[in-house]
Amino acid sequence: MIKRYLYFLTIVTLLGLIVGCSTNKERFDDEDIIFNVVKTEETMEYKSYKIEISNKTGFDLTHLSFNLSYPIKTSNGSKSNPYVVEGKSTSTTTPLNLKSGETITYTIYAPIQEVYGDSDLLDFENPSIVLKGYYLDGKEEIQFGIYGGLSVLAS
Repeated sequence: MIKRYLYFLTIVTLLGLIVGCSTNKERFDDEDIIFNVVKTEETMEYKSYKIEISNKTGFDLTHLSFNLSYPIKTSNGSKSNPYVVEGKSTSTTTPLNLKSGETITYTIYAPIQEVYGDSDLLDFENPSIVLKGYYLDGKEEIQFGIYGGLSVLAS
């Protein structure tokens, strides 16, 4: 009788642990933030970009900032450039937030000739982008950042 009782109690306890510990909690994945270059325009004086960012993460994104820079060419590749051009969003709210499932468009205007001149030191064909912000996990804000080449992240 005691063996049956212990056996039953063990099964109920294990079943409770398995069911209680297996949460199907969603995880934040920055690969679910989609970049799409809508339009580029280039003259001798400037380059401009219109870039859509879609939030497919399942989390709300807050305090977003989006920047573009032109890498500095080196003898063995390139390195990051500390001088960035800030993206302007179509949103009028500050700080900039993006709910799950929403899309926002950023416009970036880079005055190439005025700021950089005829520099061969910068890689104007392969700009780098940075998206920084926070995602809401319940009531907690957790910082994230996405860094990389525009051509790679927008493909």
